[in-house]
Amino acid sequence: MTPSFPGTADHVSPHGPRPGVRPAWLLIGPALAASLGAFLLTLTVGPEWAAMQRDMGLPASAILWVFVAYLLPALLAVPIGALLGRRWPTAVGLPAIALMVPGSVLITLASGSGSLLLGRAVAGFGAGLAWGVTAVLVAQAGPRRVWAAPLVAGAVVLGLGLGPVAGALLARMLSWRWPFMLAVPFGAVVLLVMVVSGIIMLIRQASTPTQPPAAPSA
Repeated sequence: MTPSFPGTADHVSPHGPRPGVRPAWLLIGPALAASLGAFLLTLTVGPEWAAMQRDMGLPASAILWVFVAYLLPALLAVPIGALLGRRWPTAVGLPAIALMVPGSVLITLASGSGSLLLGRAVAGFGAGLAWGVTAVLVAQAGPRRVWAAPLVAGAVVLGLGLGPVAGALLARMLSWRWPFMLAVPFGAVVLLVMVVSGIIMLIRQASTPTQPPAAPSA
């Protein structure tokens, strides 16, 4: 028999919910956060970077540091997000958004290379947390990861592709700073989704009856 998610109608187990298997809907918030992290990663590609370079007087070689300032903290945060997210996915997802949004605001308000790189580092660390916890939740989705993994991967790839497009359009129409502000409303939505899903999980856990220990055999 194919195993199912705990708390769903098709889950039947005399010993309670299967350990280590989480409902697929818990992936929604972290997956959206992971796609936002991918969006912010590629946002400085193309005309967006050229506009940043002109406005702040940065050398052409600075684009490497702008990428490293984001990608290195992100790579360092991925194992942290995966390790802690295995047990506390919501508690890891919330700080991920809480870092990406202020980091993006800091980039928007940056007056020099120092504040620009700091904002990229803060947002990058949050993105790494989101990527780590999302990967763990996909692994914990049980048999539903067959379709959950492609959906999450598609959302991340979409974020990667939208970064340069949104950056190019808004940089030409307004300023290179405005695309980073997209993280604020999107992050607010993701934050709300994570809070609601976290509350639902707490209610479900509180309503799940604990199983009495088995009697010792003679």
